[in-house]
Amino acid sequence: MISLENLLLFVPLAAILVVLPGPDFALIAKISLLDGRPQGQAAACGVALGIVIHTSAAMLGISAIIAQSVFLFSILKYIGAAYLFWLGVQALRQGRAASQAVVRTAPLPGRDAEESPEEAAHPVPRPTRALLRRAFKQGLLTNILNPKAVLIFLTFLPQFMNPHMPLAPQFLELGGIMSALCLCWYVPLAYMLGHVRKAFESSRFQQWLQRCTGVVFIAFGLKLAAAHND
Repeated sequence: MISLENLLLFVPLAAILVVLPGPDFALIAKISLLDGRPQGQAAACGVALGIVIHTSAAMLGISAIIAQSVFLFSILKYIGAAYLFWLGVQALRQGRAASQAVVRTAPLPGRDAEESPEEAAHPVPRPTRALLRRAFKQGLLTNILNPKAVLIFLTFLPQFMNPHMPLAPQFLELGGIMSALCLCWYVPLAYMLGHVRKAFESSRFQQWLQRCTGVVFIAFGLKLAAAHND
């Protein structure tokens, strides 16, 4: 078990690491604003599971093997960068599709778009399990394919452990706390952004947000590809 003194040091520092903007934050914000609260919260659960996987990898020594091998670290780095780049390209394509939809669905002169009887007769459906699974998978992959997380869990968690006690339970305890902090931050964030989304449901806003997040993900991917395992 972790001592109370170490826990009091660990929790605020871990909370800072969780709330720092990064690919996880960008993904959950994008999904919550564009797709809605349920998908954003599903992505948050995927990120939390990614933290558990990173903790388990550090506990089993897998993270140490990856960190010490230039080849393995580079493979993980480029796979992670390619995935972020792919998310960015997908967002840019969806932004282009939204732009074309704006042109196709533009209301006729003198007619309000909100007066469409077809839209009134077909309310927005609840997200299907497939959409929730996709959001969950995106959150999971964005987290576990980040090689910087490998280094963080390998170097950060042991600083708060007692080397004279079994390490596995301490890894699980600290990793569980970080996973809980992740849920405490991202689930309410997805909830708030999901409600804010109602004020920005116009196709032009969706188009603008898709393009911006596409550029952000591509930038994250390029930054990750240029990172070193120091």
